[in-house]
Amino acid sequence: MIFKHPLKTSVGLIVALALLVGFGPREARADLDLTPNATIKKAYVDTHLGQIHYRYTTGPKKAPVLVLIHQTTSDSEMFERIMTRMGKYYSRIIAPDFPGYGGSFQATDEQVTGIPFYAGIFKEALDNLGVKKAHLVGHHTGGCIALQMKTSWPDMFYTLNIMGPIYGDQQFRKDLRKITTESIHEITPVADGSHLLRGWKAVEKYGAADVEGIDDIVSFHQREAIAHLKGWRAGKQAYNAALDQDFQALFDKVPGPLMIMCAPKNVLWPFFEPSKKARPDAEAVVVRGHDYFCDEDPDNVARHVVTFTQKYKK
Repeated sequence: MIFKHPLKTSVGLIVALALLVGFGPREARADLDLTPNATIKKAYVDTHLGQIHYRYTTGPKKAPVLVLIHQTTSDSEMFERIMTRMGKYYSRIIAPDFPGYGGSFQATDEQVTGIPFYAGIFKEALDNLGVKKAHLVGHHTGGCIALQMKTSWPDMFYTLNIMGPIYGDQQFRKDLRKITTESIHEITPVADGSHLLRGWKAVEKYGAADVEGIDDIVSFHQREAIAHLKGWRAGKQAYNAALDQDFQALFDKVPGPLMIMCAPKNVLWPFFEPSKKARPDAEAVVVRGHDYFCDEDPDNVARHVVTFTQKYKK
């Protein structure tokens, strides 16, 4: 979920705050081999409403499964840089596309009744892929879905990792609903094609033109702009579902083990400290970057994900 909080804070102040409150990366295993050599493949899996497209890697058969759920308005491509690094540590890494994103089917407004809809579709997809147990990671909106999945089927998931927890109050949700509605309206297709440029400029505002650790920023910007434009219908559905969810109530009670992860330039950074206070049992990790930190700091993200899941592998 790519949100712009109405109370924007300067990057310098945010970084200073990070130092004042003492956030720093948790210890992660330094001996992990994170050479980006895993092969990413693509496939489809059937659900009762349509096909879900997903990216995946394969590794040692006795290793656990890892599931990655992307943010709005990206798709599963946002995880490729960490998937190539982590593939050797999991029997499968599975990263599905939301309905309406990537290659997945487009759901109707009537079908998308809230976050439980997405959780149910992904659960059905995992069942049909033969996944019995897995570690679960969700980024922004994907974190809302992962939270619902862990809440609904606690025994299916060894661990939960929420990247950018949306631990905001009702005023935050009201403000964000207005902003996301305007954002989607800007990219609703029109005959003269002017929405295409607006889509490019939209992800520029979200930080796609200012990412760290990426050599070809223009290609990255284009990737995110295409995903953003393609998801004009699905984005509205996913944003509304996320903002309707009582994230705080679920987050406060979801069974662990739990990790939360964020970056100082991420739009949801202001809610990282409240998330930590709400769940002092959670492992809290700070990485480098903006809303796209899986692309910007892939070694650090991958190292912490693997270290965390290996503590609880079965």
